[in-house]
Amino acid sequence: MKRFALILAAMFMVFSGFAQKHSKFSDEDAKQFYRTMVGDYVLIVNDSTTADVHFTPIWENLGNGFQWIYVEATQGKQVVLQKVLEIKPKTEKQFRVYVHDLKDPQQFVGKWGNRNYFDGFRPSMLKSGKRITFVKTNDFSYQTHKLMRFSAIDCFPKGDLLHFKFVQEDERFYIKRVPKGTNRILGYQGLKELTD
Repeated sequence: MKRFALILAAMFMVFSGFAQKHSKFSDEDAKQFYRTMVGDYVLIVNDSTTADVHFTPIWENLGNGFQWIYVEATQGKQVVLQKVLEIKPKTEKQFRVYVHDLKDPQQFVGKWGNRNYFDGFRPSMLKSGKRITFVKTNDFSYQTHKLMRFSAIDCFPKGDLLHFKFVQEDERFYIKRVPKGTNRILGYQGLKELTD
């Protein structure tokens, strides 16, 4: 069950080193990262398909300038992950993705296919979020600004080193995970499904 949660964040990437020269981060960068993430993915672990992952835009007209995404992952007919991501600027070179749990997740099962369903709700339906800081490394690539210990994110074993990367060019997200106390690298990738 835990390995399906490795989608996160989402989801959730092959390590590509530290970020290159940064340009000033803008609201448009946040929107572009949001557009990069949105879509349906097949999660691949150790060369086998393990789950379907849906990143669905919600609250597009909320008017607070932030970007919101509902994430749901399924294995067969079983839902194995539900989160809401909140994307907003941190500094002129970085932005944060807040990973929220839902107070009543069962109410939203399968609703990724109807983004208008979320219009009847507000962020008060969420529990407090944990955060990941990203930087823009080039026009279509975004990654965590360093390899970090994400002990506060409950979908990963505490103390493991993690690095996330979203890449628009090849329609994938990647996770590099180094389990605590080892030098072994575990790789996860989500391949975006093409739509007509």
